[in-house]
Amino acid sequence: MTDAKDGRSLRDQRRTCSARCRTALSRSRREKPRPLVTCKLCGQPFLQRGRGRRTVCPYEDADSFCQELQDEAEDAESIRLSELGEVVCQGPGCEEPIPYAGRGRPPKYHSAACRTRSYRSTQKGA
Repeated sequence: MTDAKDGRSLRDQRRTCSARCRTALSRSRREKPRPLVTCKLCGQPFLQRGRGRRTVCPYEDADSFCQELQDEAEDAESIRLSELGEVVCQGPGCEEPIPYAGRGRPPKYHSAACRTRSYRSTQKGA
C-alpha cells in the first residue's frame, strides 16, 4: 500500500497535513521515553537533556542547594588542576616543562623523542 514516490504509505499521507508534520510524526514514533537520573550531588531526580551524560542537575534548573554544591565541586576541581600545574620532563638531560591539559594521566615526557631516549637509556643500563 505504498503509492507514494518516496515509499511512504498512503495512511501516513492521509494522517498528516504536510511533509513537516509527517517528519514530526515519524520522529515521535522513534523516540524512546528517557528515564529520570539521580543527581550525584543533591540526590534529586532530573531529566537528562541533550546527548551528554550529565550526572548532576542542569545548573539553571537546579535549586540553590544543588547550585552551591556544583560551585563547590567546580572550585575543588580547579584547585586540584592548579596543584598539578606543570610537570618537568623525565627524559635524561631534559628539563622541559610540560603543561597539563587537565584530563587523563599527566604526561611524563614532552615528546616521543624524549620517551624513546629514556627507554633506550634504561635498556643500556640493564
